[in-house]
Amino acid sequence: MPHIVIKTISGPSQEQLQKAAEEIAAVVQRTMGKPEKYISVSVEEYDYSQWEEVYNTYVKDKDNVLVQPGYTDPKTFT
Repeated sequence: MPHIVIKTISGPSQEQLQKAAEEIAAVVQRTMGKPEKYISVSVEEYDYSQWEEVYNTYVKDKDNVLVQPGYTDPKTFT
């Protein structure tokens, strides 16, 4: 606890994903006061054809999405 999941469209390098995961874990540690040994971060990559389903399942109209994206159409990102 806590476990953070990054869902993203494929493209970033493994090094970029690793750095993002480490920085997110550091922010959670600093802001929530959780010891580093309790924090885990995973990455799930999707291609563009899968993103609409991800958006509709995990983002659209979800009260637990505290930072909303700047788009409402996951096909065109507008």
